Amino acid sequence: AALISLFSADDEDMLGAKAGAWWELNPQRGRANNSVVLMRHKINRKSFMEIWKRVEESRSGEPGFYLSNDKEWGCNPCCEIGLRPFQFCNLVEINVSDVTTQEELNARAKAASFIGTLQASYTDFHYLRPIWKRTTERDALIGVSMTGIASGGVLELDMSKASLEVSKENRRIAMQIGIKPAARQTCVKPAGTTSLTLGTSSGIHAWHNNYYIRRLRVGKNEAIYSYLAGNLPELLEDCRFRPHDTAILSVPQKAPEGAITRHESAIDLLERVKKVSNEWIKSGHKNGNNTHNVSATITVKDEEWETVGNWMWKNRKVYNGLSVLPYDGGTYVQAPFEDCDKETYERMLELVKNVNLDLVREETDETDLSGEIACSGGACEIF
Repeated sequence: AALISLFSADDEDMLGAKAGAWWELNPQRGRANNSVVLMRHKINRKSFMEIWKRVEESRSGEPGFYLSNDKEWGCNPCCEIGLRPFQFCNLVEINVSDVTTQEELNARAKAASFIGTLQASYTDFHYLRPIWKRTTERDALIGVSMTGIASGGVLELDMSKASLEVSKENRRIAMQIGIKPAARQTCVKPAGTTSLTLGTSSGIHAWHNNYYIRRLRVGKNEAIYSYLAGNLPELLEDCRFRPHDTAILSVPQKAPEGAITRHESAIDLLERVKKVSNEWIKSGHKNGNNTHNVSATITVKDEEWETVGNWMWKNRKVYNGLSVLPYDGGTYVQAPFEDCDKETYERMLELVKNVNLDLVREETDETDLSGEIACSGGACEIF
């Protein structure tokens, strides 16, 4: 499940929630993204950098930062959607990894906006208090996201023009079906699960490496676990934190030739966040105290912490929330990504080729909706 805990800057317990050997005493905290809320008009450089130093020393990438213009506003668990209290995300994603022309990008953006606008009309929340319906209808949010940004040439195209197509189509359909145009329209979500389905890099992130292992959690009550345990146990291991009911599935991955990998500097990724925020996110913002956001996890090498902290302070107006993690994985065990060499990739690939999903039979529906929701994944990708 995905969870974000937003807390005040003077909350010492939360600031230290993932300090020391937290994974031994409180392994359940691995499921939470804990972010300190900083008001843009109040925070000063000294206080910001003091918190940043704690992030570096924790080796867990926490606390995360959530910069806001309104103390009453929050976000969804992966921080790509700016939310009032009592409000939902409404996410649609486009694959931009194989986009080659402006016309193609515009067409995909328009199609995603069409779907998102239709979804925004579904507000019959009979199981919630009326305020949820009122707030949802007030802003009629959509969140058109892009994934595979580091896989192809979309960065050479004009994302602001594509964002304009989102706005035009949203207004056109909203008028036809009798809802308000969306107050905030464009975002970038972490896309950890979507990228596996599409075979792309995740959201704005680079590919992890030329060759790497991707780890996924699998319930031991699921049919796929029974099949793999009996036929390809080499791909499975018990989950460190829930060995009684959860296993870890390891899948070999290979980046396309010429793709951006995480060997880029942290500043390279942050500048990509800035570019997409300025061209894609801000162009899709119509009203509201906070914009939507580019959800990103920044991996920071030991020598980069000061530089990254300075960038985040200087550019605090181009993001709401960012997650960071030490380049070596820090204090996380069974991290979702691990480098491997070509030989390991090819050996594991031979095992994967033997998987026959026709032999997987579900007698009951074991789909874990909490694991399938669009928000699951980014620092959601961390754990």
